[in-house]
Amino acid sequence: MAKLIITNGDSAVERLRAGGIAGHLLPWRDMLHDGPVPGSPSLAQVADTRAEFLSDVLGLEFDSVRADFAERDAQLEIHIAFREVQLWFEHDLFDQLQLIQLLHYFALEPDRLGVQMVQSDAYLGTLEAGYIRALADKAAPVTALQLEAGRTAWEAFTAPTPKALAALAARDQAALPYLGAALRRALAELPAPHSGLSLTEERILRRLSEGPQKVHQLFSAVHQMDEAQFLADLPFFLRLDALAFAREPLIEGLPFRAVDCKSFDPAGVDPSPEEMSYRTFARATIALTPAGEAALKGRFDHARENAIERWLGGTHIHPGAMWRYDRARSALAEPN
Repeated sequence: MAKLIITNGDSAVERLRAGGIAGHLLPWRDMLHDGPVPGSPSLAQVADTRAEFLSDVLGLEFDSVRADFAERDAQLEIHIAFREVQLWFEHDLFDQLQLIQLLHYFALEPDRLGVQMVQSDAYLGTLEAGYIRALADKAAPVTALQLEAGRTAWEAFTAPTPKALAALAARDQAALPYLGAALRRALAELPAPHSGLSLTEERILRRLSEGPQKVHQLFSAVHQMDEAQFLADLPFFLRLDALAFAREPLIEGLPFRAVDCKSFDPAGVDPSPEEMSYRTFARATIALTPAGEAALKGRFDHARENAIERWLGGTHIHPGAMWRYDRARSALAEPN
């Protein structure tokens, strides 16, 4: 049978097709940097947890999301039927987490002949056909060292504390050259000491300290601050929800929660101002509150005062288990 080619999503699939890459193309759709990720070798158990989270925050039907995961995983599980498997992934956090999930899977597989990898420091969904073909020529067999690095990283990411992840991020990852930076970026989404802000939250507030902005403009500005951009609009909107609808809001001006948006607007349809749509949400103008200003100065602890609750892989961040990460010192701080 033809090659099985697994990549980060539908845009990448379209560009690979445009580049003439032949094979069965499988998009690996999941934003693993948000929500719980259980430390289970079972694809089905991981899919159950991820489907529950994604259906909740994206307003989708659980059965539909779970069916998509089941179809995806079924195609992976018959990999032995293909003459080879290629993993096409980028350098950013979104992709590197998907990559280590797949490397973990293949590390545990007794039959994994013909697994190759293509890594890119450019975004696959934006590449011209010629560049895609040039990348295809660089496909190389996945080595035992890469399988072990992926297995170790996935187990650290899905562990119930971020200790192993922080230790791993501090070391050179020669077998997977983009992984170290991606893991450090993941850790930067933990609350910081004093302010309780993640890196993304701090960037949002600093941008708003220059004056009110529309949500879509703010997203574009904050998105560009990452060298390896990984955060799509919907997870960004969810971060705004957490800042705006906290017990002590750090921003103001959102008309409703992104999690309550009905759906994407049909092409060409301009919603009414009252419609709870993503387009209406993105056009809202938001501003900093006094609590937001205080958090930027380290005088208001957002994590403690607003009792934040979120996940980093297998680690549940919540009052009583408020893991923090000092970005200036690249140091993990245990709950106290």
